[in-house]
Amino acid sequence: MGQTIAEKILSRVVGRRVKVGEIIFPAPDLVTVHDWYIRECARALADFGVEKIRDPQKLLVCTDHEPVATSERASERQKTVRDIVGQFGIKLFFDVGRGGHGHMFPMEMGIVRPGMFVLGYDTHVTNYGAVGCLGIALVTEITEVLACGSAWIRVPPTVRVNVSGRLKRGVSMRDVAQRMISDISPEVADYAVLEFGGEGSSGLSFGERVTLCNTPVEIGAKSAVVECDVKDLAAMGLPSRTDDVDMKGDGDGEYSKILGIDLGSHEPQVAVPPRPDLVVNVSEVAGTRIDHAFVGSCANCSIDDLRAAASILRGRRLHSRVRMFVTPGTQKIAAQAATEGLIATFVEAGAILTAPGCGPCAAGYVGNLGPGETSINTGTRNDPGRLGARNASIYLASPLTVAASAVKGAITDAREFLSQDLEP
Repeated sequence: MGQTIAEKILSRVVGRRVKVGEIIFPAPDLVTVHDWYIRECARALADFGVEKIRDPQKLLVCTDHEPVATSERASERQKTVRDIVGQFGIKLFFDVGRGGHGHMFPMEMGIVRPGMFVLGYDTHVTNYGAVGCLGIALVTEITEVLACGSAWIRVPPTVRVNVSGRLKRGVSMRDVAQRMISDISPEVADYAVLEFGGEGSSGLSFGERVTLCNTPVEIGAKSAVVECDVKDLAAMGLPSRTDDVDMKGDGDGEYSKILGIDLGSHEPQVAVPPRPDLVVNVSEVAGTRIDHAFVGSCANCSIDDLRAAASILRGRRLHSRVRMFVTPGTQKIAAQAATEGLIATFVEAGAILTAPGCGPCAAGYVGNLGPGETSINTGTRNDPGRLGARNASIYLASPLTVAASAVKGAITDAREFLSQDLEP
């Protein structure tokens, strides 16, 4: 019998064929920890008397949650991170201005490649599935990996998702992804890897793949991965190596469930408070007044996402009541956005640019919400207090919907603006 992508990767790592449900101790090819949690890791290691990291050459640390220190305490936190990096001899350290979002730039740089197995602290390490890599989050147990080189996991089942069709004008992959996690039962997704393939997946852009892999964890999925080969890497503008392998699931693999997604059947979607899987058509919430908008986060920070938002904002101004934040995912994306004139479009519309990284999505440390305010954004979650005040309301949507809403001052179907742009 054939294997799923997750089974192939885990079998390689442990050196034998694995079976769904068995307990294994896979040694990762790479471990990722962001700026906030590496301090907690170091503290825990010290408490247990651990003076050396097992494989420091495998550890990637980046400053993405708080790239701009806005207080003395924030500066102290950043200094502590740099001290820890020096203490443990960590070479893969990407400080402020060196990379950007840790769930994005490692793929841009070719550090994360097809067939790799990555363990991370942060739940959205699943983004790496965009290039056929299996990323699994261990949260606080990542300290065990740093000390011992591995931690146990149960081999997850795989849900196959066959993608077909093409997106309609005014509809983005965020709309598809949000509808998907609303429609798939949590019982089906629980601890499973979602494997995306089929004829509709081969032409997906880098940003679209990232969005697909980012959202399933919100309904309990263990990870997500898109089929990927060397030709796909080239089409996405990502580096490849001669030893890169094509990552595809076998037709006779054992899948816990097989689902299908027709990209052409979707409409713009909005996730309403307080969960990202509470999703409705944009028409059901259109007209809801907003005060705040944000395009960015590890779900939608690609150049595709910035282009989409700029296509709405070009030649327009934000509503006088709305403040809008735009966060490029990486230094490379920010530079490309500047070259293409997207940054100028955002600035001329009245939006605020933040440093590459998480942006406001990192618990509202920048660009947060006041009491009673309402935001529509492309962040990952919309639970109370996510962006500051606990009595603020957060709606999640695509970059197109967010930009259109920021111009109108209320939740708006972006197709209204696109139709205007087509008029003579």
